[in-house]
Amino acid sequence: AVTEGAITFEARSLRKDPALPRYIVVAPEHVAGRRTAFAAVVTLNDASPFRRNIRPWVKGSDVFIFNLTGPHCAKAGLDTNDRCKVTLIPIG
Repeated sequence: AVTEGAITFEARSLRKDPALPRYIVVAPEHVAGRRTAFAAVVTLNDASPFRRNIRPWVKGSDVFIFNLTGPHCAKAGLDTNDRCKVTLIPIG
């Protein structure tokens, strides 16, 4: 099912350090025109959806990022550096 306003793209699950959460980088073309954080329903590899805040990498950046929990990765069958299908549905 395609939902109104859904943004789908391929990304890689990244992690800088084993003590830190994995994260997904959202390229500027997927958040066109946004400058501030926004809430979204996220789906990875069509697994169960969850809510995340999608936020600029650093203040003023046009590249956005969101963190993943261990359970999110497990449900989607994701390990660090794995490619996945990401769907974001902005809320509000």
